[in-house]
Amino acid sequence: MNKHHYTTIQTLALILESRKIRFNRLTNVDDIQESRNYGKHDLSKFIYISCWTTSNEESIPLWKMYTPDMQGVRLTFEDQPFLMRRLDPNEMPGLDMQISDDILSPMTLRQMMSEQCFIIPSFLARDHFGKHVEYVDDVSGIYENAVELKIEEDGKASLTISEFDSLAIHKSKIWSFQEEFRYKLIAFPPPQDGYSSKRISEISNAAITAIYRANPPTIEYIELDICPQKLQSLVVTLGPLCSYADELLVKALLDKYSPTSELRKSNLSGQIRKQS
Repeated sequence: MNKHHYTTIQTLALILESRKIRFNRLTNVDDIQESRNYGKHDLSKFIYISCWTTSNEESIPLWKMYTPDMQGVRLTFEDQPFLMRRLDPNEMPGLDMQISDDILSPMTLRQMMSEQCFIIPSFLARDHFGKHVEYVDDVSGIYENAVELKIEEDGKASLTISEFDSLAIHKSKIWSFQEEFRYKLIAFPPPQDGYSSKRISEISNAAITAIYRANPPTIEYIELDICPQKLQSLVVTLGPLCSYADELLVKALLDKYSPTSELRKSNLSGQIRKQS
């Protein structure tokens, strides 16, 4: 299934140069309601997403919303664009974590457990990374009970997060035109005393404490590596109002960073009048 991403030519340049896809914090997406769907323990600042569409037909609303004056580009990857690799336990010596040889991950252990944040490896339990957005009539408070606080008889408190996989995938039906497919990461501040000689459950407990204390990571975005083979088969479609100069710029970028990629003109070229 093809995944498409509408963006600016400037962002295309950054993606090609870095060979990375950026995940932005959920609180920064265009649908303001998305960060208002949580209850007392707000998870929205801990969630980072990358948004795509599965609609193969060019979308005038998406061109209009995500490219300047329809003069950006649409990036198309066959299936997901990320570099999937087996995890190497030697990257994090001393970490007590069982790693299966047949699991592929979109990030390394060191990327999951960096100095900036700890990323819950919930995606390792899935056959595929990413999920279709579900459009519903009412999203108000849909994740209000996602976090449950329990007080034990001995006075100890614990927090549990239910259904990691279902968080941040519901939107109001007014957004259904996007036909969105979403990749999601859930991140927390790193343990204050580092990762060495810790069980993954201990690190996870520290992460849950961060939710209780409303202490999200300080970083506004997370970047994942693009698969080199998939980058070379990238399809770039010019916006319907791109100029010849825009086309030359995009072609130069592809010639430098991804010479086997395909550059296409929009099917809507010549059909939309530029607004003065």
